Amino acid sequence: MRQLMISDSELRKGITAFAATISGQPLGLAKHCPEPWGQQMRCFENVGRKVQQDGGRGQSGWMFQFKYLADDASLGYLVATHHTVWHAPGGQLIDVTPFHSNPQNHPLCPGDGVLFLVDDAAPPVFTDKVMAPLPSRFFPLSAEDRLVEHVKRLEEEERQACQRIYDQGAPA
Repeated sequence: MRQLMISDSELRKGITAFAATISGQPLGLAKHCPEPWGQQMRCFENVGRKVQQDGGRGQSGWMFQFKYLADDASLGYLVATHHTVWHAPGGQLIDVTPFHSNPQNHPLCPGDGVLFLVDDAAPPVFTDKVMAPLPSRFFPLSAEDRLVEHVKRLEEEERQACQRIYDQGAPA
């Protein structure tokens, strides 16, 4: 395993700065309690089913991952992935969606929770045929040119991929 060249303190500082660019709402933990019937990468559907079963409501927002350039572990960046969790009737935020089968795609999980940024202004995109997430967002943890260019490329690829999904639901 590669030695990462970023301290916990730098990572926390980066997450806080990144979160501030997305939403002025609370950044905290959503308890991870995946439902046995839950499907990976289907958070909107999973939360909808949970609300039907147990009440409460969905809460839109973002979960975070830390990544780095494949050839340089000192060049790290953050990814905010559009996500929704269950806002239980008692007020607790609970992530009912199972983690991705690839551990490299797991969100940041301090303790028994998933790092989650509440964002009421981030509902999923609905078309006549699809319900889809907003594009992921990316944040370089340094101003190194190669990293900044990599993040810009990722943002554009993500924007295009989401647009293709949205277009599938457009009227013919």
